[in-house]
Amino acid sequence: MKRFLSLFLALIMIFCCAFPAVAAPGADNASSQAGSANGFTAFFMNLFERIKSFFEQIGMYFTVKKEGVTPTMNQNAIHMLRSVTDTIGDSFIITTADGKVIVIDGGQKTETEYFVEYLKAVTGSKKPHIDAWFLSHPHDDHAEVFLKVAEFYRGTVSFDRVYANFPEASFYEGYDEWGVLEISEFNRLLPFYADKVAELHEGEVFNIGDARFTVFYVFNPEWRSVNEASTIMRMDLGGTSVMFTGDAETNAENYVLDKWLSSGLLDCDYCKMSHHGQSGVSKKFYEAVSPEVCLWPTPTWVWDNRNGNLKTFDTRRWVEELGITKHYKAFEGSQVIRLIPRIVTTTDVFEEGYSPEKAADRLSALGYEGLDMGFDYWTFEGSPFMGDDYLGWAKRIRAHADEAGIVYTHAHAPGEADNDEYVRRSIEAAAVLGARYLVIHPVWKEKDGSAINSRLRFIQVNAASIKKWLPKAKECGVNLLSENLLWGASADPRNIAQLVKEVGSPYFGWCFDVGHAWSSGYAPDIIKQCAVTPASVHIQDNDGTADGHLIPGDGTIDFDAFIKALRDTDYLGDCVLEAHHQSLHAPDSERDAILARLIETAEPLRKSMY
Repeated sequence: MKRFLSLFLALIMIFCCAFPAVAAPGADNASSQAGSANGFTAFFMNLFERIKSFFEQIGMYFTVKKEGVTPTMNQNAIHMLRSVTDTIGDSFIITTADGKVIVIDGGQKTETEYFVEYLKAVTGSKKPHIDAWFLSHPHDDHAEVFLKVAEFYRGTVSFDRVYANFPEASFYEGYDEWGVLEISEFNRLLPFYADKVAELHEGEVFNIGDARFTVFYVFNPEWRSVNEASTIMRMDLGGTSVMFTGDAETNAENYVLDKWLSSGLLDCDYCKMSHHGQSGVSKKFYEAVSPEVCLWPTPTWVWDNRNGNLKTFDTRRWVEELGITKHYKAFEGSQVIRLIPRIVTTTDVFEEGYSPEKAADRLSALGYEGLDMGFDYWTFEGSPFMGDDYLGWAKRIRAHADEAGIVYTHAHAPGEADNDEYVRRSIEAAAVLGARYLVIHPVWKEKDGSAINSRLRFIQVNAASIKKWLPKAKECGVNLLSENLLWGASADPRNIAQLVKEVGSPYFGWCFDVGHAWSSGYAPDIIKQCAVTPASVHIQDNDGTADGHLIPGDGTIDFDAFIKALRDTDYLGDCVLEAHHQSLHAPDSERDAILARLIETAEPLRKSMY
């Protein structure tokens, strides 16, 4: 007890000696130290807060140590922090492969010590540095950790930039006193970080290391709700897109949908549930985002609607109806989500008619993370793809893949873009599978069977074919992709990229097939001459004379040159393998060994792509 009192008195003496340092920032020293009641009150409140934080920090050190937080510096990862007090709030720490640390919001001030100790564990540093700190809007459950860190932890946590877009505090007077308070506090502490503040603006696109941010919405003076001032933005990192929504509500939602839906940029892999999933945006927003995974920064009492006046059950029903089955929930503990581009393989590694359920089981067990459904192997007589219940078939396939822990990210249509029946079925079935992309071969020959050699003719024919399917693609939420082939004008990847520019739709892009390019006489760096970055790639190898679809390294393609060229284009998609011929033509007993070698070869490629 004596040791405790000695420590306590020593702390008080230290703080008293440091009184000028803990006085309110920007205060006049002569008046603040002249014995005014307000100055001493502020000092002792500050002193109490520091002592309280000191002991809370000790407790949180052991809490975080017990949790065994995974350090992810120099890795692409999102940490969604739990609330240690089961309170409401958003708190995300993001690390990137090139060593950046990004924070979004932070939560209530009662979570500060946990946040600081968690940040130390994630970064492996006793004095962690944050490259960018985003504040979605001025509410206590989003901004208070930042404010407390800025005031009391400046010697422990440093940051380069704080991104926000707040109005004057007076804007919310009489409407939202929490907004008034948080903006007033932000302004009071401004001398600590005035040179670090960066105001966000709608339409901005910028990078923080490997992470790319696209801002769709910021504070709008039309609405005095602080929640409606929430920044809505997209982050692309490691081949994965994430939508952050703050506490956005329906006015912000409608604005974003009206202005940005046609861009195709709202379609993301992950979505942070608006307003903790208790209300906020409507089902149509989540439908537009079409995420595979939902992030719930939600306490137990919100998830279970214990107050009885929340809309969490409605939101949970919406995402279930949208077929979203993967969820990260903060009330189950701090969540670590690693963002790495998936290694995807075509189902064409098996012969036509091979059970998709068995394919999903085998490929998932081997470590593949995504599937490219080859509808081109399902056009035989009696095929379920060609039958009346083709959508029911696709639904059953997807359900089994979900159970196997693997997702359909891509699909490949049979024939060319002018085969109406194949294209229609493929778009609809791809949507049911949950595949974001559908590759459709361009029309490469004339009616007489001769190759289309004219670039202008090639683009004219294919633009007409593709534009016909854009309404269906939009309706189903599937992005159509054309790819470079082997004959005439179709062999030049630059023509495919130009076709994308000609069509000019967010629902149409292109896929660069490095094997097709190589066997057609184009080096891998031809991709740098293309006017549009590909949305996907097909990775395979060959000897330069024939389309071999071999495992990378079994042919003559310079994959170091390919990866370097791909990185120069800012490619953000998956590592899609179309090296299927060796497995396809092997005895079934040998396939697992071949496919294991394929994914082993792909791992270093995937690692170097981003």
